[in-house]
Amino acid sequence: MKIIRRLLIGWFVLVAASVLGAAAVRRLVPAFGGESDDVFSLVYSMAGGQFVSAAGGLRSGEVTAFMGGAEVDLRGATIVYGASLSLRAWMGGIDVIVPADWRVEVASSVFMGGVGNLTDPDGSEDGPLLLVRVSAIMGGVEIHADPDHGDS
Repeated sequence: MKIIRRLLIGWFVLVAASVLGAAAVRRLVPAFGGESDDVFSLVYSMAGGQFVSAAGGLRSGEVTAFMGGAEVDLRGATIVYGASLSLRAWMGGIDVIVPADWRVEVASSVFMGGVGNLTDPDGSEDGPLLLVRVSAIMGGVEIHADPDHGDS
């Protein structure tokens, strides 16, 4: 009986800490930007969502998924030289879709998670370059190209 009580108390403490952590992330990490903005910051905390960019000169973006999921569609965007994307997946997941002619370079720091850059490493050498920084803790990030939208 004592073991069951301890497990229930431990489970309650874990759930309470997760909810408090999610509330803290929502308050501390700014979220701004829209479909046509050249800079954006997205926060998905214990929730999920989709963001589609049609920016004419995308410079930078940040996506935080804390116990949530995000799909970021950049196929309609045009990037400028030095464009960057910062992705943080903490017990969550982020899926990024880019045009097939973009080159994507990823630098990552991962603990009990995974990062997949599924874009073509031998793609167009003169295509626009997107620099991506990933931090994943018990979460995952996947970046892939859509071959049907390579002319964006």
